[in-house]
Amino acid sequence: MKNAISKLFQLRKSLDECEKELGLNDYSEVERAVFSFVTSNLNVTITSIKNEPYFSKYSLSTIKRAVLFLTSNGVIKSEQSLVDKREMILTLPI
Repeated sequence: MKNAISKLFQLRKSLDECEKELGLNDYSEVERAVFSFVTSNLNVTITSIKNEPYFSKYSLSTIKRAVLFLTSNGVIKSEQSLVDKREMILTLPI
């Protein structure tokens, strides 16, 4: 048990260091989570974020606010889907 708790702290410490390297340390938890989800998945939409079980603890408006913050700051970009014009695909800016 103690080893598992120690390992958990080491993981948190590593995550914190990675987020600092990426300049995400001043972002909220949900903003960091949305950024991580967008950068590690393809064809991400607000709906796909909301449908991910990890994000079930966040309201749709909180997720939308995080996406707006990240797009407004140029951290991610939003482009209209070629398949469904109602969807906006979230990606990293190139």
